[in-house]
Amino acid sequence: MRIVSNFYNFRRSLLPRKGGFRTTVDQLNAILRSIAILLPVMGAPALEASQSNTPPNVLFIAIDDMNDWTSYLQGHPQARTPNLDRLAKNSVHFTQAYCNAPSCNPSRASVMLGKHPNSTGFYSNKIGHTSIDLRKYYPDKLTIPQFFKQHGYSTFRTGKIYHYWGDWSDMKVKQKDLSFEVHSWGGGKSIEPSTYLCGIDFGWSFTKSGKRSYMDWGAIDAASSEFGEYGRASTMIKEIKREHSKPFFAALGFYLPHLPWYYPQEILDDPDLVHIRDVADVILPKVLADPPGRDLLDLSNVAVKIASGGLRPRSLEGSRTYKSWHDAITGEDKWKEAVQAYLASIYFVDQQLGRVLDALEESPNGEHTIIVLWSDHGWMLGEKGAWRKYRPWEDSVRTNFIVKAPGISAAAIEQPVELLSIWPTLAELSGLPIKDDLDGRSLVPLMKNPDTQWDFPVITAHLDESGNGGWQSIRTARYRYIKYLKTGAEELYDHSNDPNEWTNLIGRSRYRAVSQELSELVPDTMTVLGSWDAPDEAVVEHNRRELH
Repeated sequence: MRIVSNFYNFRRSLLPRKGGFRTTVDQLNAILRSIAILLPVMGAPALEASQSNTPPNVLFIAIDDMNDWTSYLQGHPQARTPNLDRLAKNSVHFTQAYCNAPSCNPSRASVMLGKHPNSTGFYSNKIGHTSIDLRKYYPDKLTIPQFFKQHGYSTFRTGKIYHYWGDWSDMKVKQKDLSFEVHSWGGGKSIEPSTYLCGIDFGWSFTKSGKRSYMDWGAIDAASSEFGEYGRASTMIKEIKREHSKPFFAALGFYLPHLPWYYPQEILDDPDLVHIRDVADVILPKVLADPPGRDLLDLSNVAVKIASGGLRPRSLEGSRTYKSWHDAITGEDKWKEAVQAYLASIYFVDQQLGRVLDALEESPNGEHTIIVLWSDHGWMLGEKGAWRKYRPWEDSVRTNFIVKAPGISAAAIEQPVELLSIWPTLAELSGLPIKDDLDGRSLVPLMKNPDTQWDFPVITAHLDESGNGGWQSIRTARYRYIKYLKTGAEELYDHSNDPNEWTNLIGRSRYRAVSQELSELVPDTMTVLGSWDAPDEAVVEHNRRELH
């Protein structure tokens, strides 16, 4: 049984089988780039020269921690995202888009650098208790906005694009954002309730008083305009409306639905959310609930630890302590309330997105701007008893990915694609050269012809901060394969009849060839952070100018 195309097999045959990521992928990428140069001659340019001699603008929108609970992806039956829906309807949207790392820092680093975590070793948010600084390990590597700046674009950022304020985590050391000419947090001071709103102490406070937790949720009686998401949208609207002397690359990073899920009370009063206004009406995610934990019975010990891992929460008054987040949330009867808050947070962000899209449509730049919208990874809300990201399963790694470009017809594309494709896709759509060392491939051929055969599995990787070791998760059109490198434990799911990944098929003779084939794509070890070497001298020179 073959699950990847002959072309992919050819591509794989050029790569070493084991030991880190296959660096010789660049050889094939160079060939692919040469082929791509011929596409305009064959009558398939991304932007017709007759439309404009001016390169298109780029509006680059990242949304934090948003899974497929959006109306157009139908990840949850009660999701309402009218503005995402209208953007998707008029764009190319990818129904099977996946991140290459299921946490903020490495996912954003892979997108901005155009390199897979298996190339850079950038797998986690932190090493121990210390956050990983992109520029500490890769000071001389070009990022997407720098690339566009080199080609005559102005660059602007507001909100969260990297894991931090800018390229660097310590802004006392680095006061200027290296990647963007102009940067603004945009949202002002976060709203801070006096105590936990959800009624559970997750032991994860980021204030000295211990009265505000990352894991918290609830409606706040304040106007929408007082929230950071409103301010960031307003900042981007000003940038869109001002007069530009050259094409712009403008990046907008929404923080919600990242924790904590604080949203305006007026959101639940909106007619679009009347169906979840009463928490009793909220629909929970689908799980195998009889008996509890049944979904974990065919998984290895390390997988169970990853599913249930986290801090030990307790009831707010301290009378009960729980071994996992899921136990606490279900034990305190807060599951529906948490789902309600997540859906409300997404709807609030969707409203702010609508303001930005309206401003762009009303501006002179509306018809000459590429929009790319993506979420950095998925999120789990009780599936497999797991909460948050960091997990190798579908709900943790499936993302939103939409591209609207002049000259490209709207379409829904069902083949699996990866966020690594953002850079080369934007470059081709803008008529710019594609760097030879990018790990992703341009999606323009697929966008122009959604029936194109596209058998390129997506590899997602993570190095678990809790000490459970690293894992690699591979998604094809039909299967998901997972391997835990510390123990060698494996999982295989057939999405043709198991979209919730409830039945682990590893060990079944019928699927042995499939698991073996996918296993060959997994390296034996995780790549060492900082080992992506041989910087391009032009990149080094460019970044030195920026730094000094």
